[in-house]
Amino acid sequence: MQNVLTKDMEVNFRWLSDQPIVDSFTLNDLFDETALDQHLSRLMSEFGSPTRAHAASITAKRLGYAAALMIYARIKHRVCINPSECLFLTITEESTNASWLPVYSFPLKTAEIFQDTVEWITKDIYAKTLVPLVELLAQEKGISRVVLFENIFTYIKWMFITKLQDIHTFQQLMNIPAEKYGVKKQHPLAIYETGHTDLRKTCCLYYQTSGAVKPCKTCPL
Repeated sequence: MQNVLTKDMEVNFRWLSDQPIVDSFTLNDLFDETALDQHLSRLMSEFGSPTRAHAASITAKRLGYAAALMIYARIKHRVCINPSECLFLTITEESTNASWLPVYSFPLKTAEIFQDTVEWITKDIYAKTLVPLVELLAQEKGISRVVLFENIFTYIKWMFITKLQDIHTFQQLMNIPAEKYGVKKQHPLAIYETGHTDLRKTCCLYYQTSGAVKPCKTCPL
């Protein structure tokens, strides 16, 4: 069973079981002001970000992918996950020409799950992890919470609709009040869901990346 789980995560997603000796940090590390500053500065100096706002936006996209992987592992394989343990591994050769493109790793511990999945996503993934990180990233001039949350939403929707084909849980998340996610006003998921198109409402700024050949397929500009 563990081999099936590991193979699924490695073959179908940017996940590694064997962690190579490369630059790495956890989601929890980003809560440290100095570590976050160093991370954004590195995106500008090494990985093609022209501004800190762009670096913050790209970081939110990678946070969204990490969250999507954790959700997949939990629903598909019943893995018990502490979001703060999710590890970002930067392989320089793969990242230099495509902004910052990490691989991910977190413990694949399967056990009986007592917490409801919807509650886990709203409380542990969003309220305790993603929302506070978005607040930190939104302090950068030139980027808004609306863009940052849509960067995350894009991957969450992709995982539920395309990979898990779990429309029921996705709809449940749409109907949960915004305050359950740790936000006071704009719902971090429902505000973006139209049901008619995959076209984004905001631009993630990827087109500004040094070396970018073309914008995202879903760019609204």
